[in-house]
Amino acid sequence: MRTMREAWTVSRNVRIVTWICVILLTASPVLLQSGCGGRNGAGRDEELPGTEEVSPADEGRVEESTEASGQSVHVLHMCGRSVLAGWFEHWGWDYDPANPVRFSGHELIYHEMDTPPGIVDTAREVIREVSREGANALFFKLCFADFEGGDGDTARANLERNKRTVRAVTDAALEENLVLILGNALPMVREYTDDWLTWNHREYNRFLQELEASHPGRIVVLDLYGTLASPGGWLRPEFALDPYDSHLNDAAYDALDPPLAQALEGL
Repeated sequence: MRTMREAWTVSRNVRIVTWICVILLTASPVLLQSGCGGRNGAGRDEELPGTEEVSPADEGRVEESTEASGQSVHVLHMCGRSVLAGWFEHWGWDYDPANPVRFSGHELIYHEMDTPPGIVDTAREVIREVSREGANALFFKLCFADFEGGDGDTARANLERNKRTVRAVTDAALEENLVLILGNALPMVREYTDDWLTWNHREYNRFLQELEASHPGRIVVLDLYGTLASPGGWLRPEFALDPYDSHLNDAAYDALDPPLAQALEGL
């Protein structure tokens, strides 16, 4: 009985193979006419290699493949602290400093900064390092925690300290022929915002605009404040993690992505 079953199976397989051969022989003229497997097809099959249409679902994989092959990948080193780290997480970062993320055709690399006054030394270290590696651009910003209000004396002293910090970082970047993208002030939630803090933010932003105007093409200001702040000067509630936390949520990072992409176009 087992022998008969095996014989029947062999017979069935032979028939299947025969029918497959017949189908392939019948379809082969059509396949050849459509350009499949040939260099001299007609119509849109005459497109040059690399001009095939890409579906939206495949666009991300194509970009990753192109970047991985070393074609036209621009690198931006970004210096900041918790808010910038959150932005990287928004882009899918795994918090490993050795792993960059890809955004808008650029490879972005995160560098953790110290709090002031040590932030100047850590920024200078990064500037020297990336310059040796052949980088041509750097992003730098202060944290929302680096700004103070409360009263006029405190706000003015804090503003001057932040100006000295940015001047030192700017001098170091320009000395190494880097394009410097400066993120302006980050607003805080309403609970921790007063008139002097708002004054401090706006004076600092004006100072950055003056720096940009005095170094055209070398310094670019990324307007974080204009995207995130309410008319009253505090962080818009829809962009805060909660009413008592000035860190940003995904909606805020979504809003910041287009201005950053626009700034990167000029690099």
